[in-house]
Order: sequence, then structure tokens, then C-alpha cells
Amino acid sequence: MTEQAKDGVVEAVLIEGADEAIIEANRRLFTHWRLILIASMTGLYAAFHMIALNGLSLSGLTGLEISFLPSFPLETWNFRIVHIAGALFIGFLLFGSRTKFADPTSTPHQNATRLALLLLALALIACAGAINFSLRIAGGEMWNGMSPEFRNPEIYWFGLPLLIATFGGIILGWFDRTPRH
Repeated sequence: MTEQAKDGVVEAVLIEGADEAIIEANRRLFTHWRLILIASMTGLYAAFHMIALNGLSLSGLTGLEISFLPSFPLETWNFRIVHIAGALFIGFLLFGSRTKFADPTSTPHQNATRLALLLLALALIACAGAINFSLRIAGGEMWNGMSPEFRNPEIYWFGLPLLIATFGGIILGWFDRTPRH
């Protein structure tokens, strides 16, 4: 503990640096438009939680019936899925899978970028498959998962692309070194 005199008033400094935020070794440091994008995404994620849990709906407020929008409050299992998926999405954006980032002046490896775009395309194919399934079920189609017209799209247009994209993204995250920012 040190004491400092300022204009005859003695101020006690209890702990040096106690108010400084600790930055984890694998946390990304965003600047400029990336910082605004991440902050907006986290704000929208928090707003979604408030809207989903309190039952606020667009059709209830405006009278507009827009298809494909969820009805609020969300069912528990739907909310849990979206909650975990959103938290993982934001978490993987905020933190790197490695603690050693590349130098800020290094250029990204082109093959890793191409592989990442390919994995993103596979993930989008899986999302399109899930939307297709939900539209078919909402249209009254009975989903049993046993007949080939249901089983094959579920495996080849949802399961395999999602599996490859997920594990490919994890493995790519281990080996690709991007700058921290």
C-alpha cells in the first residue's frame, strides 16, 4: 500500500493494476468494422433472449403475419438449441482455438482460406437441408425417417455436410494461424 499526496490530500493506492482487464491468450482483439460487427451480433443475441423469453412477437405488435418467423415465447427445446448454437457461434468468433496467433503483418494462407470457404459451403448446405425439412413438415408431410425419400436427404444433405463442416472447422482451427485481430 502506497500513499500519494495531491494538493495536501493523501490518497491510498491499495492495489496497482486492479482495474485492468486481463486479456486471455486466445481472445481475438477486434478493431474497426469487425468490432462493430461482433458487438452488434452479441447485442442482437442478448435481444433475442429477452424477446424469446418474454413472448414479444412481431405479429402481435404490428398485425403482420410473416411466414418462417418463430412464434414467441419459444418452446423450451427450441430455445435451448438456439441458445447453445448462438453461444457457440459467438464464442468461436471471440476466441481462437490456438493460443499462438500469427504476426499481424503475415498474410493468410490461401489454401486454408479456400478450405474454410468449402467448409462454410457445406455448413450452408446443411442449413438449407434443415430449412427444407422444416418447410416439408410444416406443409403437412409426415416425417418418419425410414423411407428413402426422407432418409437419403437427411443423411446426404444434412448429416454428412454438417459432420464434415464441423470436424473440418475444428481441425482447421488447430492448424491455421490467423492474426489476432
